Amino acid sequence: MTKRDDAYIIQKVIDGDTEAFARLVDRHGDKIYGLVIRLLADEAEAEEVTQETFVQAFTHLADFRGQASFATWLYHIAYNISLQYLRRHKNIFLPIDERLADSVGDDTADAALNEATEERIALVEAALQHLSPDDRTLVTLYYYEERPTRDIAYVLDTTITNVTTRLHRARKRLYLIIKQLQYDTEQ
Repeated sequence: MTKRDDAYIIQKVIDGDTEAFARLVDRHGDKIYGLVIRLLADEAEAEEVTQETFVQAFTHLADFRGQASFATWLYHIAYNISLQYLRRHKNIFLPIDERLADSVGDDTADAALNEATEERIALVEAALQHLSPDDRTLVTLYYYEERPTRDIAYVLDTTITNVTTRLHRARKRLYLIIKQLQYDTEQ
């Protein structure tokens, strides 16, 4: 799937072939759902937000200017709709003492997060739900979706430098949450 393929389909839709939009949904639906499910942690809600993302994209397709890829533009829409949903439903996340997070060494956090056992993967998934929506988005787009920092900056409407700094801190927060979850299960 290339940017040019998306541009061709987008132009077809704008020119009146609205059924061609289904190809864009087929092409990008799973990735958008992947971000939304990690933000909302509820399948029915994630499906609803994913659907709303594509409705909004279809409605505003003529506004797409190609400043980022179509996929990145969709992530931006999905992220904003997810945040609106989370604000309405008062999603709870664990506040982390930033001084404690700063004390975690980079190698320590990276080693804990890179361990690929089933138990560790389950812990990371559980810990993600305790991060703030912004941190969850950062981690999801960077590690799960393997998006470049410039795309993440577009989605979050910030700078690449800010993304890099926030991602660095999010990894440390995630490490601390994993440690807390491990402690809680041992008690």
